[in-house]
Amino acid sequence: MDPKFSCDVNMEILSRTSLKTLDITRCINKQFEKLTYDPGFLNFYKKRNKIVSGFLIQKGGNGYEFAPGPESNNLDLGFLPHDAKILASSEQGIMVFESPHLQLQDSIVYHVCKPSSKQVLPLPYPKTSYTTDNVYMVVVDSKPLHYKIVRLSDYTSDTDYGNGRCTSYHCEIFDSREWTWRVKDHVILPYTVYIKSNYQWITTRGSIYMLLSNKEVLKFDAYFEEWTTFSTPIQTLYYPFSENPRLRKLVKYQGKLGFACMTPSFRSWEIWVLTVDQSWEKLDVLDMKKDIAKLSLVAIYDADTWVMNEFKTLVFYSFKEGGCISKARKSYGGYSPIRILPFRSDFEPIDLKPVDLKG
Repeated sequence: MDPKFSCDVNMEILSRTSLKTLDITRCINKQFEKLTYDPGFLNFYKKRNKIVSGFLIQKGGNGYEFAPGPESNNLDLGFLPHDAKILASSEQGIMVFESPHLQLQDSIVYHVCKPSSKQVLPLPYPKTSYTTDNVYMVVVDSKPLHYKIVRLSDYTSDTDYGNGRCTSYHCEIFDSREWTWRVKDHVILPYTVYIKSNYQWITTRGSIYMLLSNKEVLKFDAYFEEWTTFSTPIQTLYYPFSENPRLRKLVKYQGKLGFACMTPSFRSWEIWVLTVDQSWEKLDVLDMKKDIAKLSLVAIYDADTWVMNEFKTLVFYSFKEGGCISKARKSYGGYSPIRILPFRSDFEPIDLKPVDLKG
Protein backbone atom coordinates (compact mmCIF):
# COMPACT_ATOMS: atom_id res chain seq x y z
CA MET A 1 0.00 0.00 0.00
CA ASP A 2 1.19 3.48 -0.85
CA PRO A 3 2.56 5.00 2.41
CA LYS A 4 0.94 8.37 1.66
CA PHE A 5 -2.43 6.68 1.10
CA SER A 6 -2.06 4.78 4.36
CA CYS A 7 -1.18 7.99 6.19
CA ASP A 8 -4.20 9.79 4.70
CA VAL A 9 -6.49 6.94 5.75
CA ASN A 10 -5.12 6.98 9.29
CA MET A 11 -5.54 10.76 9.48
CA GLU A 12 -9.15 10.47 8.32
CA ILE A 13 -9.96 7.80 10.92
CA LEU A 14 -8.14 9.53 13.77
CA SER A 15 -9.70 12.89 12.97
CA ARG A 16 -13.12 11.39 13.77
CA THR A 17 -12.21 10.03 17.21
CA SER A 18 -13.11 11.61 20.53
CA LEU A 19 -10.50 13.44 22.61
CA LYS A 20 -10.47 10.50 25.04
CA THR A 21 -9.79 8.00 22.25
CA LEU A 22 -7.19 10.28 20.68
CA ASP A 23 -5.23 10.48 23.94
CA ILE A 24 -5.40 6.70 24.44
CA THR A 25 -4.21 6.11 20.88
CA ARG A 26 -1.19 8.35 21.45
CA CYS A 27 -0.16 6.23 24.44
CA ILE A 28 -0.30 2.86 22.66
CA ASN A 29 0.96 3.59 19.14
CA LYS A 30 4.10 5.65 18.42
CA GLN A 31 3.25 6.11 14.74
CA PHE A 32 -0.18 7.50 15.59
CA GLU A 33 1.33 9.61 18.37
CA LYS A 34 3.64 11.33 15.90
CA LEU A 35 0.86 11.75 13.36
CA THR A 36 -1.63 13.26 15.81
CA TYR A 37 0.84 15.85 17.11
CA ASP A 38 1.40 17.20 13.60
CA PRO A 39 0.15 20.83 13.53
CA GLY A 40 -1.76 20.25 10.29
CA PHE A 41 -3.63 17.33 11.80
CA LEU A 42 -4.33 19.23 15.03
CA ASN A 43 -5.86 22.20 13.21
CA PHE A 44 -8.00 19.90 11.06
CA TYR A 45 -9.08 17.90 14.13
CA LYS A 46 -10.08 21.03 16.05
CA LYS A 47 -12.21 22.33 13.18
CA ARG A 48 -13.89 18.99 12.45
CA ASN A 49 -14.74 18.26 16.09
CA LYS A 50 -15.34 21.83 17.32
CA ILE A 51 -12.58 21.56 19.90
CA VAL A 52 -11.80 24.38 22.31
CA SER A 53 -8.05 24.92 22.67
CA GLY A 54 -6.23 27.83 24.24
CA PHE A 55 -5.54 29.34 27.66
CA LEU A 56 -7.53 30.19 30.76
CA ILE A 57 -6.28 33.46 32.24
CA GLN A 58 -6.75 34.41 35.88
CA LYS A 59 -6.09 38.09 36.46
CA GLY A 60 -4.32 39.56 39.46
CA GLY A 61 -7.56 41.20 40.60
CA ASN A 62 -10.98 39.62 40.23
CA GLY A 63 -11.57 38.50 36.68
CA TYR A 64 -10.79 35.72 34.24
CA GLU A 65 -11.05 35.02 30.54
CA PHE A 66 -10.28 32.52 27.82
CA ALA A 67 -7.72 33.20 25.06
CA PRO A 68 -8.42 30.88 22.10
CA GLY A 69 -5.64 29.44 19.98
CA PRO A 70 -5.60 29.26 16.16
CA GLU A 71 -8.58 27.36 14.69
CA SER A 72 -10.20 27.07 18.13
CA ASN A 73 -13.78 27.73 19.12
CA ASN A 74 -14.31 30.30 21.86
CA LEU A 75 -15.31 29.43 25.42
CA ASP A 76 -18.11 31.15 27.33
CA LEU A 77 -17.17 31.68 30.99
CA GLY A 78 -20.10 33.98 31.76
CA PHE A 79 -21.83 31.35 33.91
CA LEU A 80 -19.04 31.40 36.52
CA PRO A 81 -19.39 33.58 39.65
CA HIS A 82 -17.95 37.03 38.96
CA ASP A 83 -15.57 36.64 41.92
CA ALA A 84 -14.38 33.15 40.99
CA LYS A 85 -10.64 32.51 40.80
CA ILE A 86 -9.36 29.83 38.45
CA LEU A 87 -6.72 27.75 40.22
CA ALA A 88 -5.89 24.80 37.95
CA SER A 89 -6.90 23.24 34.66
CA SER A 90 -6.37 20.15 32.57
CA GLU A 91 -6.24 19.32 28.88
CA GLN A 92 -9.11 16.90 29.48
CA GLY A 93 -11.55 19.81 29.69
CA ILE A 94 -11.96 20.31 33.43
CA MET A 95 -10.72 22.95 35.84
CA VAL A 96 -10.75 23.93 39.53
CA PHE A 97 -11.89 27.31 40.79
CA GLU A 98 -12.64 28.88 44.15
CA SER A 99 -15.30 31.40 45.10
CA PRO A 100 -16.37 33.02 48.39
CA HIS A 101 -18.80 31.08 50.56
CA LEU A 102 -22.27 32.64 50.33
CA GLN A 103 -22.95 32.44 54.08
CA LEU A 104 -19.59 32.14 55.85
CA GLN A 105 -17.47 35.29 55.75
CA ASP A 106 -13.80 34.84 54.84
CA SER A 107 -14.47 31.24 53.74
CA ILE A 108 -14.09 29.90 50.22
CA VAL A 109 -15.53 26.91 48.38
CA TYR A 110 -13.59 24.85 45.83
CA HIS A 111 -15.40 23.71 42.69
CA VAL A 112 -14.62 21.34 39.84
CA CYS A 113 -16.02 22.42 36.51
CA LYS A 114 -16.27 21.51 32.84
CA PRO A 115 -16.75 25.01 31.39
CA SER A 116 -17.62 23.96 27.83
CA SER A 117 -20.72 22.10 29.07
CA LYS A 118 -21.26 24.51 32.00
CA GLN A 119 -21.09 21.71 34.58
CA VAL A 120 -20.08 22.76 38.10
CA LEU A 121 -19.84 20.76 41.33
CA PRO A 122 -18.76 22.08 44.75
CA LEU A 123 -16.06 20.04 46.45
CA PRO A 124 -16.02 19.00 50.11
CA TYR A 125 -14.08 21.26 52.45
CA PRO A 126 -10.39 20.40 52.85
CA LYS A 127 -9.39 18.74 56.12
CA THR A 128 -7.20 21.66 57.22
CA SER A 129 -7.63 25.43 57.28
CA TYR A 130 -4.07 26.38 56.34
CA THR A 131 -3.53 29.19 53.85
CA THR A 132 -3.31 27.75 50.34
CA ASP A 133 -0.08 28.31 48.40
CA ASN A 134 -0.77 26.30 45.25
CA VAL A 135 -3.44 24.02 43.78
CA TYR A 136 -2.72 21.47 41.06
CA MET A 137 -4.92 19.10 39.08
CA VAL A 138 -4.09 15.90 37.21
CA VAL A 139 -6.34 13.46 35.34
CA VAL A 140 -5.41 9.88 36.22
CA ASP A 141 -7.90 8.13 33.92
CA SER A 142 -10.47 9.27 31.37
CA LYS A 143 -12.73 6.19 31.15
CA PRO A 144 -14.33 6.68 33.62
CA LEU A 145 -13.06 10.11 34.57
CA HIS A 146 -10.71 9.98 37.56
CA TYR A 147 -8.77 13.02 38.71
CA LYS A 148 -6.82 14.21 41.72
CA ILE A 149 -6.39 17.72 43.09
CA VAL A 150 -3.30 18.56 45.14
CA ARG A 151 -3.41 21.42 47.65
CA LEU A 152 -0.12 22.66 49.09
CA SER A 153 -0.35 25.19 51.88
CA ASP A 154 1.52 27.22 54.49
CA TYR A 155 4.99 27.13 53.02
CA THR A 156 7.56 27.28 55.86
CA SER A 157 11.29 27.73 55.25
CA ASP A 158 12.57 27.22 58.78
CA THR A 159 11.15 23.89 59.90
CA ASP A 160 13.11 21.46 62.07
CA TYR A 161 13.19 18.05 60.45
CA GLY A 162 15.53 15.26 61.45
CA ASN A 163 18.96 16.75 62.07
CA GLY A 164 18.50 20.08 60.35
CA ARG A 165 16.25 22.76 58.93
CA CYS A 166 14.15 22.39 55.80
CA THR A 167 11.30 23.83 53.76
CA SER A 168 7.94 22.15 54.22
CA TYR A 169 4.44 22.31 52.75
CA HIS A 170 1.25 20.86 54.17
CA CYS A 171 -0.22 18.52 51.56
CA GLU A 172 -3.81 17.43 50.97
CA ILE A 173 -5.13 15.39 48.05
CA PHE A 174 -8.68 15.26 46.74
CA ASP A 175 -9.49 11.99 44.96
CA SER A 176 -12.58 12.08 42.73
CA ARG A 177 -13.22 8.35 43.25
CA GLU A 178 -13.43 8.81 47.02
CA TRP A 179 -14.92 12.32 46.85
CA THR A 180 -12.98 13.42 49.89
CA TRP A 181 -9.73 15.14 50.88
CA ARG A 182 -6.89 13.18 52.50
CA VAL A 183 -4.09 14.72 54.56
CA LYS A 184 -0.72 13.45 53.36
CA ASP A 185 2.80 13.69 54.75
CA HIS A 186 4.45 17.10 54.45
CA VAL A 187 6.36 17.83 51.26
CA ILE A 188 9.92 18.28 52.56
CA LEU A 189 12.53 20.24 50.59
CA PRO A 190 16.06 21.41 51.46
CA TYR A 191 16.31 24.56 53.53
CA THR A 192 15.62 27.77 51.50
CA VAL A 193 14.41 25.72 48.49
CA TYR A 194 10.81 26.44 47.53
CA ILE A 195 8.31 25.97 44.70
CA LYS A 196 8.44 28.95 42.36
CA SER A 197 4.82 29.99 42.08
CA ASN A 198 5.51 32.27 39.10
CA TYR A 199 6.73 29.27 37.04
CA GLN A 200 4.36 27.19 34.93
CA TRP A 201 3.65 23.70 36.22
CA ILE A 202 3.07 20.82 33.81
CA THR A 203 0.93 17.69 33.94
CA THR A 204 1.58 14.71 31.70
CA ARG A 205 0.97 10.98 31.92
CA GLY A 206 -0.40 11.04 35.44
CA SER A 207 2.27 13.24 37.02
CA ILE A 208 2.62 16.89 37.99
CA TYR A 209 5.93 18.71 37.49
CA MET A 210 7.00 22.06 38.93
CA LEU A 211 10.25 24.03 39.03
CA LEU A 212 12.03 24.63 42.31
CA SER A 213 14.14 27.64 43.25
CA ASN A 214 17.34 25.53 43.11
CA LYS A 215 16.73 24.70 39.40
CA GLU A 216 15.51 21.18 40.14
CA VAL A 217 12.14 19.70 39.16
CA LEU A 218 9.67 18.46 41.75
CA LYS A 219 7.50 15.57 40.53
CA PHE A 220 4.27 14.27 42.01
CA ASP A 221 3.29 10.80 40.75
CA ALA A 222 -0.51 10.75 41.07
CA TYR A 223 -0.76 6.96 40.78
CA PHE A 224 1.52 6.23 43.75
CA GLU A 225 1.14 9.66 45.41
CA GLU A 226 4.90 10.00 45.74
CA TRP A 227 7.14 13.09 45.51
CA THR A 228 10.60 13.00 43.91
CA THR A 229 13.08 15.55 42.55
CA PHE A 230 15.53 15.58 39.66
CA SER A 231 17.73 18.13 37.91
CA THR A 232 16.94 20.25 34.89
CA PRO A 233 19.45 19.65 32.03
CA ILE A 234 22.91 19.91 33.58
CA GLN A 235 24.26 21.72 30.51
CA THR A 236 21.90 24.66 31.20
CA LEU A 237 22.49 25.15 34.92
CA TYR A 238 25.16 27.82 34.49
CA TYR A 239 23.70 29.70 31.55
CA PRO A 240 23.47 33.46 32.06
CA PHE A 241 19.98 34.59 33.10
CA SER A 242 19.26 31.10 34.51
CA GLU A 243 17.51 32.70 37.50
CA ASN A 244 15.07 34.62 35.29
CA PRO A 245 11.63 32.91 35.14
CA ARG A 246 11.00 34.43 31.70
CA LEU A 247 13.99 32.58 30.26
CA ARG A 248 13.60 29.03 31.59
CA LYS A 249 10.32 27.13 31.61
CA LEU A 250 8.88 23.70 32.00
CA VAL A 251 6.81 23.05 28.89
CA LYS A 252 4.72 20.25 27.45
CA TYR A 253 6.10 19.09 24.11
CA GLN A 254 4.05 16.53 22.16
CA GLY A 255 2.70 15.02 25.36
CA LYS A 256 6.09 14.81 27.10
CA LEU A 257 7.74 16.90 29.79
CA GLY A 258 9.95 19.50 28.18
CA PHE A 259 12.32 22.23 29.31
CA ALA A 260 12.88 25.43 27.34
CA CYS A 261 15.66 27.88 28.11
CA MET A 262 17.21 30.91 26.48
CA THR A 263 20.74 30.32 25.20
CA PRO A 264 23.69 32.52 26.29
CA SER A 265 23.44 34.41 22.99
CA PHE A 266 19.99 35.62 24.07
CA ARG A 267 18.80 35.04 20.49
CA SER A 268 17.53 31.45 20.55
CA TRP A 269 15.79 28.85 22.70
CA GLU A 270 16.91 25.31 23.43
CA ILE A 271 14.26 22.60 23.69
CA TRP A 272 14.93 19.60 25.92
CA VAL A 273 12.63 16.61 26.45
CA LEU A 274 12.68 14.07 29.28
CA THR A 275 13.10 10.59 27.77
CA VAL A 276 11.66 7.29 29.01
CA ASP A 277 14.93 6.54 30.84
CA GLN A 278 14.59 9.85 32.73
CA SER A 279 17.46 11.63 30.95
CA TRP A 280 17.24 14.96 29.12
CA GLU A 281 17.60 15.02 25.34
CA LYS A 282 18.13 18.26 23.42
CA LEU A 283 15.76 18.31 20.47
CA ASP A 284 16.27 21.67 18.84
CA VAL A 285 17.64 25.20 18.96
CA LEU A 286 15.14 27.74 17.67
CA ASP A 287 16.21 31.21 16.58
CA MET A 288 14.03 34.13 17.61
CA LYS A 289 13.35 37.43 15.92
CA LYS A 290 14.34 40.44 18.03
CA ASP A 291 10.77 41.55 18.67
CA ILE A 292 9.75 38.08 19.88
CA ALA A 293 12.91 37.45 21.93
CA LYS A 294 11.84 40.19 24.36
CA LEU A 295 8.57 38.43 25.21
CA SER A 296 7.95 35.88 27.94
CA LEU A 297 7.38 32.28 26.89
CA VAL A 298 4.05 30.86 28.08
CA ALA A 299 3.85 27.43 26.44
CA ILE A 300 4.52 25.34 23.35
CA TYR A 301 1.16 25.18 21.60
CA ASP A 302 2.12 22.57 19.01
CA ALA A 303 5.31 21.30 17.35
CA ASP A 304 5.70 24.51 15.31
CA THR A 305 3.95 27.10 17.47
CA TRP A 306 5.01 28.86 20.66
CA VAL A 307 2.87 31.12 22.82
CA MET A 308 4.50 34.34 24.02
CA ASN A 309 3.07 36.82 26.51
CA GLU A 310 2.73 40.49 25.59
CA PHE A 311 1.10 43.04 27.87
CA LYS A 312 -2.34 42.84 26.27
CA THR A 313 -2.07 39.84 23.97
CA LEU A 314 -0.95 36.24 23.74
CA VAL A 315 1.15 35.87 20.60
CA PHE A 316 1.06 32.54 18.76
CA TYR A 317 4.40 32.45 16.97
CA SER A 318 5.23 29.96 14.20
CA PHE A 319 8.89 29.00 13.86
CA LYS A 320 8.13 27.22 10.60
CA GLU A 321 6.60 30.34 9.05
CA GLY A 322 8.93 32.70 10.92
CA GLY A 323 6.31 35.03 12.30
CA CYS A 324 3.12 35.64 14.24
CA ILE A 325 0.17 33.53 13.08
CA SER A 326 -2.41 34.63 15.64
CA LYS A 327 -2.96 37.01 18.54
CA ALA A 328 -5.49 36.61 21.34
CA ARG A 329 -6.29 39.93 23.00
CA LYS A 330 -6.48 40.02 26.79
CA SER A 331 -8.54 42.48 28.83
CA TYR A 332 -6.62 42.71 32.07
CA GLY A 333 -8.14 45.94 33.30
CA GLY A 334 -4.80 47.09 34.67
CA TYR A 335 -3.88 43.80 36.35
CA SER A 336 -1.21 41.38 35.21
CA PRO A 337 -2.25 37.72 35.03
CA ILE A 338 -1.28 35.48 37.92
CA ARG A 339 -2.08 32.28 36.02
CA ILE A 340 -2.11 31.41 32.33
CA LEU A 341 -3.29 27.81 32.13
CA PRO A 342 -3.44 25.58 29.02
CA PHE A 343 -6.92 24.24 28.30
CA ARG A 344 -8.43 21.84 25.76
CA SER A 345 -11.97 20.48 25.63
CA ASP A 346 -14.85 19.11 23.62
CA PHE A 347 -18.47 20.04 24.39
CA GLU A 348 -19.67 16.63 25.62
CA PRO A 349 -21.09 16.47 29.18
CA ILE A 350 -19.18 14.24 31.59
CA ASP A 351 -19.61 12.74 35.06
CA LEU A 352 -17.54 15.00 37.31
CA LYS A 353 -18.51 12.78 40.25
CA PRO A 354 -18.61 8.96 40.10
CA VAL A 355 -22.14 7.71 39.45
CA ASP A 356 -22.11 5.42 42.51
CA LEU A 357 -21.32 8.38 44.79
CA LYS A 358 -24.14 10.59 43.57
CA GLY A 359 -27.00 11.01 45.94
